[in-house]
Amino acid sequence: MSKNCMLFCLLVILFGLISTYIIIQWFQSSREGFESKRNIVLMGDSVLNNSNYVPADKSVFAILKSKTNNVTNFATDGAVINTCLTQLEQIPTSFNNDSTYLFISAGGNDILNSPIQLDQAEIAKLFDKYIDCIKAIKHKLPSANLNILNLYLPANPKYKSYKTVVDMWNQLILSNATTIGLSYNVIDTNKLLVGPKYFVYGIEPSASASKTLAEVIYNNS
Repeated sequence: MSKNCMLFCLLVILFGLISTYIIIQWFQSSREGFESKRNIVLMGDSVLNNSNYVPADKSVFAILKSKTNNVTNFATDGAVINTCLTQLEQIPTSFNNDSTYLFISAGGNDILNSPIQLDQAEIAKLFDKYIDCIKAIKHKLPSANLNILNLYLPANPKYKSYKTVVDMWNQLILSNATTIGLSYNVIDTNKLLVGPKYFVYGIEPSASASKTLAEVIYNNS
């Protein structure tokens, strides 16, 4: 092989290495730029704040925090629909932009706390209250991306009687997803969290559930 040919081959290899390095650096800087702009905001109940039921580093929030610094948790254990309005008051208006991704889980505790098994009319009435909460969120943060977690049916057999109620609630969430001025994405936890490994105390999200939920939230933001 002539010296000119060897030189040409070395230049081609060098050019390839430099190009690869530039592409990698560009990709990393683009990713960091994206990370710095988007904000993940958690609202609602223990589905999104399960820190009382799993090790400190295994909660939904902790796992998300390991993926991005731009995640804020307003969700609280035991929260009901009205609690979300209190949480909303804590969210700064600076989050009102298209780089904010809100994830909301609510309604389950309202149903569980009811002294009676709710029928279709009562579920519809409770859902109206839920929709009023969603409207309040949309009013304050109209530019944010809204993601609604539906209800899951716990693996514990003692909650089997709630299946009809859960199905009714989830259908209402789907039916209202494209209402004008109230558009939101639905996260189907009822299909994501199926089986005993996803629950502790028969109903609260486990470490396995945290991993699943965090991944879905991250991928939808």
